Amino acid sequence: MTLEQASRLAGEAHAGQVDRAGRPYTEHVFAVRDLLAGHGEHARMAGVLHDVLEDTPLTAGDLRAKGCPEEVVRAVESVTRRAGEPYEEMVRRAVADPLGRLVKLADNAHNSDEGRLAALPGELAGRLRAKYARARRILEEAAGEDGSPGEPLPRATLLVLHTDRVEECRAFYTRLGLRFVRERHGDGPEHHAAELPGGMVFEIYPATAARATGAVRLGFAVDGRRALPRLEPGHRALTDPDGRKVDLRVV
Repeated sequence: MTLEQASRLAGEAHAGQVDRAGRPYTEHVFAVRDLLAGHGEHARMAGVLHDVLEDTPLTAGDLRAKGCPEEVVRAVESVTRRAGEPYEEMVRRAVADPLGRLVKLADNAHNSDEGRLAALPGELAGRLRAKYARARRILEEAAGEDGSPGEPLPRATLLVLHTDRVEECRAFYTRLGLRFVRERHGDGPEHHAAELPGGMVFEIYPATAARATGAVRLGFAVDGRRALPRLEPGHRALTDPDGRKVDLRVV
């Protein structure tokens, strides 16, 4: 199973489902996938599939039968709440799986995003804010092992190059040793993606009217507690003084 296939499977499995604010649930699982962009394809696969066992008829056996890597299946199982299991017990169980811990941190970051919480009734938002804060403390207590989210921040996670010469640029960077795969996210354009040592993703996109040849998009993982002003955990997009889009994964 590839990341594209996993994303398609998640989209089909969650089709018609909505979150507490009435938004398509696929927005959440795709956001969790994208928050894990700096941690490799298996992390992104586990991120996009993280709720299929809990919220859809799919089983772990179904994932294995479809070719899902065992590491990904185990991670998804680790973040899946069992019948009668308290939420925080599930979080502690996820901590024991290195990939599951990464997925749950990304899930927690997106669920804690103030933009999402603001769309909910105040009392519900307050309960969820406290719930996710308790879970985040559990997850962060275990950070720092085996290259997990305790790694030094900020860290570059994404570089996107827009060009009129997509194939020529792919060939150029391939000759430098990069290994690209073709990707397409939803209705977006087909592009090439390569993962660099350390988890940074380099993508080559076709130029558009909005992003001409030479346009660049950047991504960073940052510690929100050290940002000025302080940033709450989650995913957000900023624009630098020259107009470049900067994607942030705030932990």
